[in-house]
Amino acid sequence: MRIVLKGDIVRTKSGMTGEIVEVWGIARTFFRFRPEEGKSVPIMEKDISEIVERPVKRSKSRAAR
Repeated sequence: MRIVLKGDIVRTKSGMTGEIVEVWGIARTFFRFRPEEGKSVPIMEKDISEIVERPVKRSKSRAAR
C-alpha cells in the first residue's frame, strides 16, 4: 500500500504522468489527477502505478540554519 498526497507527481497504469491536485474518500480513495496536458480528471487509487516525485517541504527549523 502506498500513500499518495496532494502535490505528488504520479504515473497511472495507462502510462500518463501528472500531478495529484485533490484527495478525498474514506473507504476508497479518489484523486483529482491533472495530466501534463489537459484538464484534471478523477481517478481511483488502484489506477496509480507509481509515485514519480514528491515535493519536499523544508521545515522552518531547518530553513533557519
